[in-house]
Amino acid sequence: MRSEEKITKEVVLIRYYNVLFYLFFRAGIDDFKRQCLVNRIDAGESVRLKQIQEWCHCHQIPFKTKFIYRKDFPLKANLWNLYSYGRFKVDSIVR
Repeated sequence: MRSEEKITKEVVLIRYYNVLFYLFFRAGIDDFKRQCLVNRIDAGESVRLKQIQEWCHCHQIPFKTKFIYRKDFPLKANLWNLYSYGRFKVDSIVR
């Protein structure tokens, strides 16, 4: 009989303009992967939506995304970012 162990997950939040990425890392297992990603972002490396998504797929890190309306952005910028996010989601589904 197989025992089911509870795997603790650590959530890392990445904000890319109006999009929130929630990355779910397994504690103790994905620590090195998490630290590599954090180091890349802290070093100032430019990362785009698709690059974050591809990195997660390559390293088998589950993630969720959420679009948020930002009051500190003009309406036109929010609409453009929503359009870009919609394209990103459609490409993710088609892929």
